[in-house]
Amino acid sequence: MIKAVIFDLDGVIADTVELYYIATKRVADEIGVPFDRQLNQKLQGMSRQAMVEALLGETAHEWTEEEKRALGDRRGQYYRELIEQLSPSDVLPGMIDLLRDIQRDGVPMALASSSSNASVVVERLGVRSFFDVIVDVKTITRMKPDPEIFLTAAKHLYVDPRFCVAIEDGEAGMKAIKQTNMFSVGIGNHLASLSPDWLVQQTTQLTWDELKKRFMQKAGQ
Repeated sequence: MIKAVIFDLDGVIADTVELYYIATKRVADEIGVPFDRQLNQKLQGMSRQAMVEALLGETAHEWTEEEKRALGDRRGQYYRELIEQLSPSDVLPGMIDLLRDIQRDGVPMALASSSSNASVVVERLGVRSFFDVIVDVKTITRMKPDPEIFLTAAKHLYVDPRFCVAIEDGEAGMKAIKQTNMFSVGIGNHLASLSPDWLVQQTTQLTWDELKKRFMQKAGQ
């Protein structure tokens, strides 16, 4: 039986991945380095420092640590400006129904987000009341793909990881989940190579009944 569900935020609850793309592309254009949506997807869940290193690529050694921090701060500022525009209409299709159905069954939920702005985002989306726990970058020491964020969420919910479902759309996050005993749900074809327990193409495919069925099927194997 599923005793807890843990959600990533970006690309799972809302399409904030696109906002990260806009903010990071703005920085990339300002400093003259290439950046596309494929790289943006790979950066999801990484620390700010790792993101800047990946953005700079082979030129990273030409930048001082102070300059790199400034780039990360600039991208963070651009992102915060964008999330000011978020509203409940930005929740991804099907997710409100999923959250309501899980809550109706009395199953606790947690948010496990690498974003330092997670609390602000869920408030603006109008979904804060669904989550018993929010674990973000401020409460962990190791970023995805380390599993700490998901294990911390399970610990705060007082649930054994074996009875948790974790939902992700990022490569780093899926790698983190796969290091735990949690049932993994991936969103998007780009995660196929990581073999999540259940892979969907879009959030509308995520239903509580189907999730419970697939969890029980795996448990019975």
